[in-house]
Amino acid sequence: MIKHGNRALAEHAESGGRALRLFSTVPGPAVRYLGAYRLDSDIPYVRTSLPVVGVPDQPHRTGYVFRLLPEEGTPTPSGVFTVDALSSDTIVRERDLDLPFRPRPGDERGRERTFMEDVAEQLLRSYSSHLRSMGHDVRRHTVTPARELIPLPVDLVDHSTNEIVVCRGSVARTYVRAAFGELLDMRRFFDPRPRRVVLLPSCPRRDLADLCGRNDIAVVWPKPGGDFERAEPGALIRD
Repeated sequence: MIKHGNRALAEHAESGGRALRLFSTVPGPAVRYLGAYRLDSDIPYVRTSLPVVGVPDQPHRTGYVFRLLPEEGTPTPSGVFTVDALSSDTIVRERDLDLPFRPRPGDERGRERTFMEDVAEQLLRSYSSHLRSMGHDVRRHTVTPARELIPLPVDLVDHSTNEIVVCRGSVARTYVRAAFGELLDMRRFFDPRPRRVVLLPSCPRRDLADLCGRNDIAVVWPKPGGDFERAEPGALIRD
């Protein structure tokens, strides 16, 4: 439910012609006037996962992002963050392999990575280098589902073997289950459907290995010396 100031903004289109005037903060006590705006009548706002600014370890919250369009005569604002128009189609884009794997798109700017994200960062870099050293065509992608605002990251796609790889910095149950859900979500956006691989810092315990195996997910983890161990789904299933 939209409450308080958010509710007033959401109902602006029905407010009988009241102006919606936008200001941005500047250094010092002053503000900068950006002009008159209106809500996008097609999609006035979207609900999305938002970080808690300044608290990197706190779980993301569900928030509202209002979509504002300038009224006639209002110039395009400069020096403020803007977003692309919502697309009616899902958009899959490639990302540069050399950019940091973390923070992910949608995280707040300047946020420091958590320890588990640091582990995942190193794992992803090592594994992508390992695959490329064998001549594999490895790429990164983002997926923005139709009518969604924030692009979702895809850790790695090995186009040589048609595999989608999701990495986690821990073998704890919550991390493995999160990887499982992400694989289910992201796989549907690629054609032909890729095989699923989870990259972990070590071999998961018996029950979690069985979870992966029974859902046709291979597991990869590093070995001493820079190489990687891999277990196929059939080898992970426990009776």
